[in-house]
Amino acid sequence: MSRHYIAKIIHKPYPYLFHLKRNLIIAFVLGILICIVNVLAVDQNYVDINFVFSKPFLCTLAGLMTFFSILLVLEVIPRIFFKPDLKENWTVGKECLLIVSLLFVIAIFNNTLSLMISKEPSGNVLLHFLNSSFYVVLLGIAPAFLLVWLNYTILLKENLKKVSLYNEQLESRIIHNENEISEIISIQTSNKNEVIELDINGFLFAKSEGNYIDVYTKTLGKVKWKPYRLTIQKFEEVLGDYPFIISTHRSYVVNIRNINATTGNARNYRISFEGVPHEVPVSRNKFQTFKDAFTIKKV
Repeated sequence: MSRHYIAKIIHKPYPYLFHLKRNLIIAFVLGILICIVNVLAVDQNYVDINFVFSKPFLCTLAGLMTFFSILLVLEVIPRIFFKPDLKENWTVGKECLLIVSLLFVIAIFNNTLSLMISKEPSGNVLLHFLNSSFYVVLLGIAPAFLLVWLNYTILLKENLKKVSLYNEQLESRIIHNENEISEIISIQTSNKNEVIELDINGFLFAKSEGNYIDVYTKTLGKVKWKPYRLTIQKFEEVLGDYPFIISTHRSYVVNIRNINATTGNARNYRISFEGVPHEVPVSRNKFQTFKDAFTIKKV
């Protein structure tokens, strides 16, 4: 397998699926599983000779340590250190790295527990600790990576199927408003002497450029754009009374009535407007809002 092919795989987009309920379920199930495995695999005489606690209590502790280590890696650390951009741009490689980190933490927690409750730790404690941790990761890494890849394949097929059907429905519902009467509103920009005279029916989308926005409009079949000193948040707020004008990305506000075509899947969905050379992204956390906008009658 070439280095280029591996790099291509690890950079493939992958949905960030972790949330509190899912993390609790994973932690609980794996904690119980570790407890059961220890009950079945650990010899009673070995426990009596080497540890200060009974076998049932030792196995329960192993399950609890696994439970808390999973919550630490999947819930606590992401809440503190993972920014929204990181989750939005999650990849197969990042998912695999997170799982490897999880295996390391589980191994470290359980080995630390083992050393703390051992009657008389013998030999090179550090070497034993490292060897045990490496052994746990080595055993878990292959099935973990296989699970990630299988999950990726299943999700990709499901998303492509769902979004393909959705695209067909969406394109059949797109309404062209060339013959509608213009509805013009005035929007005060951050410059006192500058006002945006926006024709709602001709408005396509606005793109954020720092403290400025580029506003794209279409009049008599011709697309024009002009920069204004205004934040995208303020622009969206002013247009809040129009349910067909929504934010699809932190940098974009679009008029869904004027969409020309859609492409992609739920992980990388994009929309285009006639006469505009570049596509407008729909971020993962805005995808449901974007879909819901089309349930409104007479969009």
